[in-house]
Amino acid sequence: MEARVRNTLFVIAGVLVVLFLFSRHQTTAGPSATGDGGTTTGHLSVVPTVRSVTVSPGDVTFGNCTGGDGATDSTQHALGYPNGECSVGNPGVNPSYPITVSYTGIPGAVYVTGANAVPADNGTHWALCTPNQQPGASLPACTGFRGQPGTDQYTLITFAPGVANSTVLGTAAACDTEFDAGGGCVASPPEFHTQVQHEGLLLVGPKSWDDHSTSWTVNVTWTAASGS
Repeated sequence: MEARVRNTLFVIAGVLVVLFLFSRHQTTAGPSATGDGGTTTGHLSVVPTVRSVTVSPGDVTFGNCTGGDGATDSTQHALGYPNGECSVGNPGVNPSYPITVSYTGIPGAVYVTGANAVPADNGTHWALCTPNQQPGASLPACTGFRGQPGTDQYTLITFAPGVANSTVLGTAAACDTEFDAGGGCVASPPEFHTQVQHEGLLLVGPKSWDDHSTSWTVNVTWTAASGS
């Protein structure tokens, strides 16, 4: 009986020694991570992947009007008929080009599109036409005297400084030959920069029109294209 008690005490003592050694090992394994840390933030620039065009201002008013006949002569700010002319800006003496067309992004091209002239009462529109029956034009020919716009027709043309060519606008997007001083519509701005052209508009009005509104609107849209 005494031997059995002695053996039991030896076993208990052995277990206590093992536990003691294990606990010492755990507490001396190394310090835990404590204290404050710091972070750096990296910033990366990449080349643009899109093409875009902005146009300013968003609204313009035609003026510098000339032409017409007799009682229907143009005034400075009102178009007369037959075939009066008005402009946004002025390509002649004291030239001005109030429309700023800005292209940003990867190389491409700038296209421009016209639209029907719409009277305030949304009555009979004026349709765009091609003056002087230009060959290969996608627009209907102007039917007035000497290739000028006929009844309810009109012509819209862009102009820009130092550019000899002009773009006759139609309802389909066409290369804006005023955008590139070399006579094309290529846009190749330096990386992260913008290529800008300043333009104006020349409008040649109808021989006559059927709607009696005295206020009309004309939309012109510039867009970015791949140029391919």
